[in-house]
Amino acid sequence: MAKTTPRKITPKTAAPATAVTSVTMDDLKKVNNNLKTTLDEHDRDRATQINQLEEKEKQLLDRLSKLDDEKLKAASANGNIDVSDDDFLEINAGGKVIAVKRATLVQLRGSRLEAMFSGRWDKKLVRDSNGRLFLDVNSDCFQAIVDYMNELAISSEDDPPMPPT
Repeated sequence: MAKTTPRKITPKTAAPATAVTSVTMDDLKKVNNNLKTTLDEHDRDRATQINQLEEKEKQLLDRLSKLDDEKLKAASANGNIDVSDDDFLEINAGGKVIAVKRATLVQLRGSRLEAMFSGRWDKKLVRDSNGRLFLDVNSDCFQAIVDYMNELAISSEDDPPMPPT
């Protein structure tokens, strides 16, 4: 095998070094200006979106405030606004009197039990001759629900009790 020596390749016409650097610097300046312009546009768009979101948040908070006012008015007209989760309720469930803390019955937010026993409707609930809340339900079934709600209140979220069957 014949030994070959590497060939040195040289350009036929070489541009002056300053011209190459000058063009490169101009290109960099153009790119930098484009980036600044794009960044400014994004900042303006972001500021516009933030303003729109803040306005929407303000509208939602106003709406929530109005709903809370309506809820308070309904509670004042139909219920008792000075209720506490520590209140004990005596419920005549199908002839059996069941005493339970209000907090036990209202712990599932959005449930019918929460709405019924939250205090907002106390003036509208049917009462027996002794002034106890009256529910025309099977007392054993209602007791099972109350027992389940008691267990739910003391159970961890990781290990909730089984609902009554």
